[in-house]
Amino acid sequence: MKVGFLSIDRSTVDERSAKIAMFDGGHTAEMFMTVSSELIDFALSQMRTVCDVIVIEGNTDAFYAAYKDRLTAVTENFELDGKCYAVTPSADREYLNGRLSSLLASKSKKSRFKSIVLRTYGKSEAELRTMLKDFIKVNKKIKIGFFPQGLECEVHARYPLSLELSKLPDISMQLNEVLYNCIYSYYDMSIAETVAKMLTHYGLKIKIAESFTGGALCRALTAIPGASVYLSEGLVTYTVASKIKRLGIPPETIAEHGVVSSDTVYGMAAGLLMSGDCDIAIATTGNAGPSVGGNGDVGLCYIAIGDAREVHIVKYTFDGTREQNIESGVKKALFLLYEYLACYEAQQSDNGQTE
Repeated sequence: MKVGFLSIDRSTVDERSAKIAMFDGGHTAEMFMTVSSELIDFALSQMRTVCDVIVIEGNTDAFYAAYKDRLTAVTENFELDGKCYAVTPSADREYLNGRLSSLLASKSKKSRFKSIVLRTYGKSEAELRTMLKDFIKVNKKIKIGFFPQGLECEVHARYPLSLELSKLPDISMQLNEVLYNCIYSYYDMSIAETVAKMLTHYGLKIKIAESFTGGALCRALTAIPGASVYLSEGLVTYTVASKIKRLGIPPETIAEHGVVSSDTVYGMAAGLLMSGDCDIAIATTGNAGPSVGGNGDVGLCYIAIGDAREVHIVKYTFDGTREQNIESGVKKALFLLYEYLACYEAQQSDNGQTE
């Protein structure tokens, strides 16, 4: 079914969440419109031409007032002019995946569906589509949905409940074989939540030194309850002086190579590890923008991650706004941490130390 979302005066619906919820149910989020109460009739006339179901959200009182002569009662769900309407003050994720999904299932003649969810990082939607081209060609009953958000992308493999259960392990294995190098989770879990769970499971402590991400990396981890279990310390060493004083970077290193350099970010991570009271160190330095100045090209960053044995450095260039570059830097650092922990997990498994 084609579903339209009409927000009156204010919008509470997240378009990406709506598209995901509709796809998983075998439907499509066809239209999104936000209008003032004076334009309700116009907006609905547009939506009725293409949508089977119209969700009214936001200022629902204005909708009921405008349609009081056409409705016999103030009700959440009703049919009018051959279309199904659903009215809610807030079309949040709980509503999308709960009451709305149930309503659509009751109205749809299609079979029921479930989805295999793969959370990926570092590949664009176009790249993921190319990677899965052969899988899509062979598996006609499986529909693939791509839901990007920055450098992350959720890949949903939707299958009908009538599909033989014996085929699901093989389908999951095929998807994993194609996308294994960019998958970080198979659950509805953010990359920060994923690494937090892994750090907690293995009892590892981490220290973080940030420059261009300005504390955003620490904030992503401390937003998760129980962060004190794995986060030992976070420093925002934004100035040259703080990098020298707090992390012990030799002044000549910064003078010779610059603040935005592999040498400086290595020194930041090494400074954290010198204390000896953490298992992993992460450091970030770069130029988030908007001006070039003397701190390297806009979007250029270096991220260091490692332990007492070895520190790895990654150079990356982001091409968004200042806010987007900072967010991308945080996500990149979190994914590097995930890769580090995945290797740690494999080593533990080889040593027979996993549960």
